[in-house]
Amino acid sequence: MNTSNNVAMIGFGIQARTALLPQFVNVHDLGVRITAVCDCDRVRREAGAKMVDESYAKLGIADAKPCKAVADFRDILADPSIGMVCIATPDHWHGYMAVEAMKAGKDVYCEKPLAYSVDEVKAVIATQKATGRVFQTGSMQRSWPVFRTACMVVRNGFIGDVKYVDANYGHGGTKLGGPSHPVRFWDDPANAEKEGAPNPDVDWDMWLGPAKWRPYSDQLAPRGVNNFYPMFWRFDDDIGSGYNGDWGAHHLDIAQWGLGMDKSGPYRAIRSDEPYSTDLYHGGRRQFGMKMLFHAPHGDIELYHGPFGVWGTVFYGTNGIVAVNRGKIAVWAGTGPVVPDEKIRAAVADATFMPKCIVAASVGADYGTDTAMKADNALDVALAKIEERFSLATAPVQLYKSPEQVRNFAECHISGKETISPSETGGRSCILCLICNMSYVHDTGFDWDPVALDFANGTGKGISLSRGQARNGWDVKA
Repeated sequence: MNTSNNVAMIGFGIQARTALLPQFVNVHDLGVRITAVCDCDRVRREAGAKMVDESYAKLGIADAKPCKAVADFRDILADPSIGMVCIATPDHWHGYMAVEAMKAGKDVYCEKPLAYSVDEVKAVIATQKATGRVFQTGSMQRSWPVFRTACMVVRNGFIGDVKYVDANYGHGGTKLGGPSHPVRFWDDPANAEKEGAPNPDVDWDMWLGPAKWRPYSDQLAPRGVNNFYPMFWRFDDDIGSGYNGDWGAHHLDIAQWGLGMDKSGPYRAIRSDEPYSTDLYHGGRRQFGMKMLFHAPHGDIELYHGPFGVWGTVFYGTNGIVAVNRGKIAVWAGTGPVVPDEKIRAAVADATFMPKCIVAASVGADYGTDTAMKADNALDVALAKIEERFSLATAPVQLYKSPEQVRNFAECHISGKETISPSETGGRSCILCLICNMSYVHDTGFDWDPVALDFANGTGKGISLSRGQARNGWDVKA
C-alpha cells in the first residue's frame, strides 16, 4: 500500500477536465490531493494545473504548493511523492502507462478501454497480480444504481435464464460506425493544410508514442483546450477500436456484469451478415451485426452488437426482459421465452412490448449519474417498483454498491482492498471490445479461449493480438 495520497493526472483532455477532475477533487475529504497534471501539450497541462488550483481554492482548501504542470509522464512515475495516477490518454498509451506506473509503485485509475490490444490487456492483468497494486478501470456505469439494479434482476434469475443479450452502440450508416477505420491522415483532404499546420505546443513524437508515425493532425490532437470529444483518433486502427472501445466499453461491460462473466468470456465470435459499408472512410467494413457466444449451464448465450438505440444493454430471459441505459430502465416479467427480432426490438425500445408483463419502465429524459440533470422522477419511481417487486435488498445475489468510481478507487488506495473494476474485470470487458473490432476489421468469425485469452481451434489466422513492434521501443512488458 502506497502511503502517499497525492494524485497525478496523465492526459488532460475533455474527459479529464469535465469528468475526472471534479471526482478527484471531491475525494479531498479522504486526504486525496491532485498535485500534478501531465500532458504532452503545453497549453493543456498549464491550463490543467491552473484548473486544479482554482478547484481547490473554491473549496477553501489552501496549499502552499501549486499543482505542477509536467510534460513527460516518466517524470511522474519517478516522483516518490505521487501515490496514484489517473490515466486519461488516448487508448494506445493505456497499457504502457498502466504497467509502468504499477512497476513504479503507483496505484492506477485507467480510463476504459483498458488497453489497445489483447496482449496489452494480459500484461496489465499480470502486472497488477505481480505488484499487488490497486487498480480501477473507468467503467463508471458500474457505480450507477440503474445499472446495478438491472444486473441484480438478471443475476438473481428473476427473468429466467438469459439466452440473448443486445449491446447497442455505433451508427450503422455514418462516419462514426461500430469498428475502427483504416489509418488516414486527415478528416477531409481539402482541409489537410489547415489540419496539419505546425503546432509548437505539442510534443507530437510523444503523443504518437507506440503508434506508427504520421504527420501531425489537429483532428488527432486538437489544439489547446478543446471543448469537444475528439473522435478521430478513436476510429484510427493504430490508436483505438472505434465505437467498440468507446460506448462498447460501457455497454459490453454491463452485459459482462449481468451475465456474471467478469472472470470468463465468449467462446466464439460470429461474423456479421449486415451489408458492407459504402462509406469510403469505413474501408468497406460492416458496421454492426456481429455476435458472440458464451457457454452457460442452461445452454449458449448469444450477444448481438446492434446500432445505437434507446437501450444500451438488453437481457432477454426465458421469462422476462431487462433493458437499461443511462437514466433509463425497463423490466418485463412473465413473458415466456423471447427470441429478439427487429419487430420485438422496436417494441422493447418504446416499452410497448407485452405491456401486461411490464414491472416498471422509465424511457424518459432522465440522464446522468441518476441524480444529475434529472428531468423528472420517472427513473426513481421505476427503480423503487423493481426493488419492491423482486425484494432486491434481500435477494440471494448481492452486487457491490459504489457511490462513485473515483471514490471507490480512492478508498481502496487507502485501505488496500480490491476496487469494483480491477484489471481483470476491466481487461475482460476490453477484450469483448477488441473481439468485436477484430471481427469487423478482418471480416471474419473465430473461436476464442476465455481462459488463455487467445484464439482457439486453429482459428484467427492472420489476426494479431498485439500491436507488433512498437515505435521508439514503447513495448508493453509485464
